Amino acid sequence: MADADLRPMTLGEVLDRTFNLYKNHFWLFAGITALPFSLLLIAEVAVAAAGSLTANTPAAHAPALSPGALGGVIGGGALVMILYFLMIGAAHAATVFAVSDLYLSRPVSIRGSLSRVGWKVFRVLLLFFLIGLIIGVGVLIAAVFGVMIGQPAFIFLGMLLLFVPAIILVCRTAVAIPAAMLEDLGAVRALERSVYLTKGHVMQIFVIFLLVVVATYVAILVLQMPLLILMMASAAAHKTPSFGLQLLQQLAAFVSQVLVGPIGTIAFSLMYYNLRVRKEAFDIQHLMASMPSNPEPNAPSAA
Repeated sequence: MADADLRPMTLGEVLDRTFNLYKNHFWLFAGITALPFSLLLIAEVAVAAAGSLTANTPAAHAPALSPGALGGVIGGGALVMILYFLMIGAAHAATVFAVSDLYLSRPVSIRGSLSRVGWKVFRVLLLFFLIGLIIGVGVLIAAVFGVMIGQPAFIFLGMLLLFVPAIILVCRTAVAIPAAMLEDLGAVRALERSVYLTKGHVMQIFVIFLLVVVATYVAILVLQMPLLILMMASAAAHKTPSFGLQLLQQLAAFVSQVLVGPIGTIAFSLMYYNLRVRKEAFDIQHLMASMPSNPEPNAPSAA
């Protein structure tokens, strides 16, 4: 713990350390992200295989879709969606723990980081829900206000006026997940903690968000867009995409998630510690905590 580099960092230093951690520990972060999403991939492949089997069954031999079968399809889709959000939460939380251990020069492993998540994954999901709810309610209020006035221009103006506050809100809550995981805080308390820590640093966090969004869309364009075009062409020709094409698209989505997913979490976890060092002298607190409380004397006293 003595060699932990705890000091205030500029935005450039945060980004530089982010990519250094990502590059030097690529298999650690890829493994943390891949393990949860591999379960999702298996579920998606199973759903695609069932859909392809149904589509390839001749109409004369195809059984009628009973209410039970329809409920099974809807239930399967809902199960995949729930699994998707659970895996996102688990990957985010485990990555936060891994970054924390690396930042504080502690032993780190894929298994150790994932094992620390547990039921805290639901705390991450609750944070996602609360942030989305606050933004969604604001947009709904703007839309209702415009409809009541009866002018579409007011709807557009209300949306535009809420766009900037929504971005600021997202930036102010950017370190809520690290705070919830590393300080063992509830969802509401973690949001309050993030709002406090990010005060005065919104622009830096916005730049990080912008870089993460750009990296995500680059990965989608390179890995997924060609396959998505082929799938849309099949749909336009009133044909069901083949199982092989669906499998390739799901594999491409899996690879892009594994490659890009950890970057934003690494950056915001480092930003969390950077803000604590700047505002709360976390470096001094960590140094004091790492010192032995009762140091042994250098030599025994003479009787």
